[in-house]
Amino acid sequence: MSLGGKRVLVTGATGFLGGALVHSLKSLGAEIHALARAAQLSGTKVLTVSSYSPEEVYATLAGTSIDVVFHLGAYGVKPDERDHELLLRGNVEVTAAIVQALAPSRPRMIFAGSCAEYAPGVAPQRMDESHALAPLSVYGAAKAAAHLCGCAMARQLGIEFVTLRPFGIYGPGEARHRLIPYLARALAAGETPNLTPGEQARDWIYVDDAVEAFVRAALVELSPYSAYNVCSGVPVSVAEVARMVARTLGKEDSDLGLGRTSYRPDEPRWVVGDPKRFFDATGWTPKVELGEGIRRTVEWAVSEAQS
Repeated sequence: MSLGGKRVLVTGATGFLGGALVHSLKSLGAEIHALARAAQLSGTKVLTVSSYSPEEVYATLAGTSIDVVFHLGAYGVKPDERDHELLLRGNVEVTAAIVQALAPSRPRMIFAGSCAEYAPGVAPQRMDESHALAPLSVYGAAKAAAHLCGCAMARQLGIEFVTLRPFGIYGPGEARHRLIPYLARALAAGETPNLTPGEQARDWIYVDDAVEAFVRAALVELSPYSAYNVCSGVPVSVAEVARMVARTLGKEDSDLGLGRTSYRPDEPRWVVGDPKRFFDATGWTPKVELGEGIRRTVEWAVSEAQS
């Protein structure tokens, strides 16, 4: 399958991963449609909504013919998005509305799940797709519910529905509050960051590698109504990433502020995935080494802060 000339819908197209995915899809010759709030996206047909209510999403998409859906939009990504009702509506109900609205055109639907859907892991375990769905956060629970609901509805309607569960995506363009941009700006300004002790082990994926994974998922045959991890399987602690950021800036001796703030109650200490299932199905593997990815992200963050 090729995406050239295919009608592709991207939700969350103005977000971090969505924006990078749209850029890649343009280079592949896809006819891109984006569900967005009054956004101007060059080379993209914007299906405008005033809100992401399930009712408006359904009404806006009904009658639209689409070949592939990349459903990346979600409520709960930002730290202040913690309203429980909106978590359910913005994830479960919006996903259901998209499936129902587009069912007549029988698209292939790639849903962006989250590693937050899983129960906390225990070192040195790599969490594979059979790992229990028992999240600590309501956001993770909402994403897991959206996956289950989306799969069940799509199966009944005869739509291909596959969930990709990315682990720690980072890179140029991510939100300012995220770890690497936050650290880069603070250290470049001579400020002491506020960090936890940093013992959390995470599985880091550069944004370009994550985009390639989503594109591959649209191009190859995957088992419908199931999930695939998008991860490296390599654990690196938050503290070590902080030290790498400092080294990149030539500030190895700076106070990184480790331990100045407490861990969140819903913050697991070990989130490291097993990439084997997705690798076996697609041949995808991360290309950008963590040190190089951090260098690119730090350069972008500092440049943005100075502009």
